[in-house]
Amino acid sequence: MIDVSIKRGTPEVIASLGSMVDSVYRPSLRLGTGMAKEFPHLFHPLNAHNLFYAEYQGKPVSMVGVLKQTAIMPACAVPVASIGSVVTLPEYRGQQLATAVLETVFEAMDNEGQALCLISGERPLYQRLGCMKTGRMFNVHVPVSLPPKQAAEYALRRIPGDQRVEYAPVLASIYRREPYRFQRSTEQMAVLLDALWFQRRDYRQELYVIETTSSVAGYVIAFVTPNKPRYAQILEWAGDRRLIDKAWTGLMADLGVESATFHVQEKDLWMQRLVEDRNWEREVTAVQGTIKTANVDRLLHAVRPMLEELGEWPWRYKGDEDVSSKLFTPSAEGGIGLPFILTDDLNYI
Repeated sequence: MIDVSIKRGTPEVIASLGSMVDSVYRPSLRLGTGMAKEFPHLFHPLNAHNLFYAEYQGKPVSMVGVLKQTAIMPACAVPVASIGSVVTLPEYRGQQLATAVLETVFEAMDNEGQALCLISGERPLYQRLGCMKTGRMFNVHVPVSLPPKQAAEYALRRIPGDQRVEYAPVLASIYRREPYRFQRSTEQMAVLLDALWFQRRDYRQELYVIETTSSVAGYVIAFVTPNKPRYAQILEWAGDRRLIDKAWTGLMADLGVESATFHVQEKDLWMQRLVEDRNWEREVTAVQGTIKTANVDRLLHAVRPMLEELGEWPWRYKGDEDVSSKLFTPSAEGGIGLPFILTDDLNYI
């Protein structure tokens, strides 16, 4: 490996780090675009210290981005280091630079009290470093042959791009009522709704709100890619399940698509029953990305309320035990089966 220095970012180097990441992930940049605009929380000056990079001869050549978040589960708040924008310049690959930076990240997150590292990817590199797939969710495929639209007790409305931020307070409130989620403030919601990740050129990305006569009861964020113009993917949804179910017909008609896919969290039993009643195709899969225990004691402390309810506390573990695997692997496969949050949403980095 070449002689590099592993450093943590400062506000002054964010621009150069963003340019390096763009050169790999966004090589055909258009004016006003770039990873820093797509993921503004990650590349924010206040988060600069959590951008780890390898420097060679005065320039960054490899990087790992970290955004510290909190995963909310019933009775639990788990400190999570969300990891993304893992990149090495092509001419410096094959020298284990990303491995060196990731190992520095894992050590730092352990020392800084994070319970879990959550990486937005499944590369063999991550698995070699002890990261694993985890959790369960249902990928549900909604066909165009939907039930007729119900009586007009609600309205489905598409929100223009320049008005999305205005809905941040009410949408953040709806999101915060979800039992499995990330901690998200109104200010963070506003930034996410206005981020370029949600406004990529050539992608049709839309925010729909579901309104009753008295309030906004739910929302759905959908996108359609250029190579699959008749298929919509739901990036995030939250709120009144009954009204969201009734909104699919109008949403798909407005998008002009023939099918859509959305995720259902494994403990969302109401929505699972609905999917069964509709006879929609579904598949069980792990949640997006991979995880690695950052700090065993902090993780067990965070999930202790759930472990106590399950009769799994006190829990004595071996020093070399894969705690994440034991906690989140389904019970049928030898784990405790704690449910995990969905990770592929507006928080995705």
